[in-house]
Amino acid sequence: MSRWFFLESLLEEAHSIDMYDSRRQACEIRRFQVVNSHKDFVENYRLSEELIDNVLQDIIHLMKNPRRRGRGLSIKIKLLCALSFLASGSYQRICGKNVNTYVSQPSVSRCVREVVDALNHPSVVRKYIRFPQNSMERLKLKERFFEKYKIPGVIGCVDGTYVTMVRPSENEERYYCRKGNHARNIQLITDADLNILHVDAIYGGATHDSFIFNHSIIRNHLEDLVNAGETVHLLGDSGYAQRAYLMVPVPNVEEGTPAAHYNKLHATARNTVERAIGRLKERFRCLLVHRVLHYHPDVVAKIVVACCVLHNICNRAGLPAPALHDYDNEEELRFHTVIHTQAGARNETISQEAVIGQSSRQELINMLWRARLHALD
Repeated sequence: MSRWFFLESLLEEAHSIDMYDSRRQACEIRRFQVVNSHKDFVENYRLSEELIDNVLQDIIHLMKNPRRRGRGLSIKIKLLCALSFLASGSYQRICGKNVNTYVSQPSVSRCVREVVDALNHPSVVRKYIRFPQNSMERLKLKERFFEKYKIPGVIGCVDGTYVTMVRPSENEERYYCRKGNHARNIQLITDADLNILHVDAIYGGATHDSFIFNHSIIRNHLEDLVNAGETVHLLGDSGYAQRAYLMVPVPNVEEGTPAAHYNKLHATARNTVERAIGRLKERFRCLLVHRVLHYHPDVVAKIVVACCVLHNICNRAGLPAPALHDYDNEEELRFHTVIHTQAGARNETISQEAVIGQSSRQELINMLWRARLHALD
């Protein structure tokens, strides 16, 4: 569908919309100013016209169209309203180039819930967020990480990030994080190209990153692969415990040593997950810490998953993410800055799993050091 046909169709739809309680709003919709360039369209909704059409095909059977023509918002308008909110974190924009200028805040909120529910449908999530399911898929990820960062066996990087929300009416203590806000703690696993392979949004901000990983299905899956003899790694920061399938930095290393070389390569590669989180929040600013989602914790979790689905769609299509303003960047850095002291390993007894993990890391350290010496010859 061409861009102009797409935009023209929006105008035609706008003529038929009768808002639920306001003829004035219906008139405003009919005066909706179409975005007159691809760049502006992506800036407002983050997706291109073509990608929005693809998403519509994914969710149209999961949503309800108005029962009668001329009553309520079409699925297309609902999707645009939801995308505008997810992109900006605001229910209504000042800019006249955005459809939300002409839709009431309660209507936008309903659109967000309905679209987010559709994007959380298992068929949609499985299509766009996919952890490698077989050896060939894992091999492709390993090859990509090795090509870019020269560490063998890596399929992804893991980290957590907070998404803030209003104080919940129940179980407040589960969501109160160490920064003094109420939040969800989101676990993300990403590949070398900043695509999201896995998202876990079920835990509150009071839960530590290492606890979330230790109780995830991904941990069990990786453990089974390692026990079956496959070399497979995630990279994580010092907040996680060292395991055969989860490589973390070596503490207190001396410069010029094999461990220091490992830490340097590890930090460069692991930065991909931090960049992916940054890109996710650049695209969908409702997730920024100072935007504070005014929804029930369960809805917040769904919003996060929906944004991850949309992030992968945008990222794989090569669409740019608009840069954050300095204030947004500073707030994110302030909120997420942590001084790790091997938090994932504190109070941990020296178990067989820990010993095996440290041995696996030492093997990797030695391998990387030999490769470095060979490259210098």
